[in-house]
Amino acid sequence: MTPLLAYARRNAIALLALFIALGGTGYAAANLPAGSVGKQQLQNHAIDPVKLNPTTIGASMRAWANVAWDGAWRVQASSKDIRITRIALGEVVSWKHTRFARNCMASVTPERNVPLPGGSSSAEGYVTTSFDAPDGHLEIDGMSPSGSHQVQGFSVLIVCPSPGSQKVG
Repeated sequence: MTPLLAYARRNAIALLALFIALGGTGYAAANLPAGSVGKQQLQNHAIDPVKLNPTTIGASMRAWANVAWDGAWRVQASSKDIRITRIALGEVVSWKHTRFARNCMASVTPERNVPLPGGSSSAEGYVTTSFDAPDGHLEIDGMSPSGSHQVQGFSVLIVCPSPGSQKVG
């Protein structure tokens, strides 16, 4: 048996899948009119949970943020209306123009390594949170391992159950 034939026998399913995929791409390239797929079909949020079967989708991510502290807040977020404000025991993350349903929840992950005072060593920190979804208001208290307040970076994820996802049976 020649090496080419032996290779084809060992990889028959992969080669068949490759030819089917190339055939579908070739068909689309030859038969779809030029410009028929464009910005209108590929816009953000073109497919959302409302268009999908709600019983198959448990929840959707409504907002996210990565917040780093290096003497000032550096924020990467899903929207520009997010605000970080210092309060007595922590920080408040708020969304100026975004409100969430009452059944939405906030997941906050603290920065894993918190610098310790006077040294370069570090220890794991943690956070406590309080989330008021309808007001778009999340209070985060960053804590050091000893339990004292510690400014630290964190990641926030706001997740809302999809309509119908709570159906029983």
